[in-house]
Amino acid sequence: MPLLALLVIACQVTCGLHVVRSGQERYWLYLIIALPGLGCLIYFLGIMLPDLLGSRTGRRTVNRLHDTLDPERHLRALRDELDLRDTRETRVQLAEELLRLGRADEAASHYQAALRGIHAQAPDILLGLAQAQFAKGDVQGCRDTLDRLIQHNPNYRSADGHLLYARALESLGDTSKAEEEYRALSGYYTGPEANYRYALMLRQLGRQREARELLEQIQHYARRSPKHYRNLHGEWISLSRDALREMQP
Repeated sequence: MPLLALLVIACQVTCGLHVVRSGQERYWLYLIIALPGLGCLIYFLGIMLPDLLGSRTGRRTVNRLHDTLDPERHLRALRDELDLRDTRETRVQLAEELLRLGRADEAASHYQAALRGIHAQAPDILLGLAQAQFAKGDVQGCRDTLDRLIQHNPNYRSADGHLLYARALESLGDTSKAEEEYRALSGYYTGPEANYRYALMLRQLGRQREARELLEQIQHYARRSPKHYRNLHGEWISLSRDALREMQP
């Protein structure tokens, strides 16, 4: 048997034993067997090396690899936790993970279930429910939930909730009220998303000059900002740049 094949087999055995002895998820075994050599390399870099180093960066690397290979592993753990104890916290955590995975219908049902007892009008749960409703296309339900949040929690403040309210109004065709909310957001919202969405609405209303000014403002601020700002808000900076190009005569 060629030496290279022997080395690959030895690596597979070593990594396989590590999977079993360290209690790793079984999908690592499938990866190691299905992709000889490459699977061992991924496992070594993702699990064995960070384990040896014991670093925080290593743990983050492991979590990213786990999420890539098995994106629903957190979801399964949260479902198991809910079976053991049905509390506000477990319901909300499960709903948040479902929403992150794009399963808005199920997320909304868990947010609804968490709105009980002393938490019946909890603003964080109501905001989560509104986000799930918007994600699944129930825009009127989203607005109604946000109105309920405001009614029962007049001192609660959330920039993301405010932006969601503006988006719901816009989607429902109440552009006049939506513009009021976007204008208010532009004065304090962290990051360019609110102004980007406001600019898109202005463009759809035929107010091209105002839309272009807002998009140029986003680009100007990004150029003058530190690198961490550009990294954090890269998606919206890039989208606003593309929108500006589309508006060029």
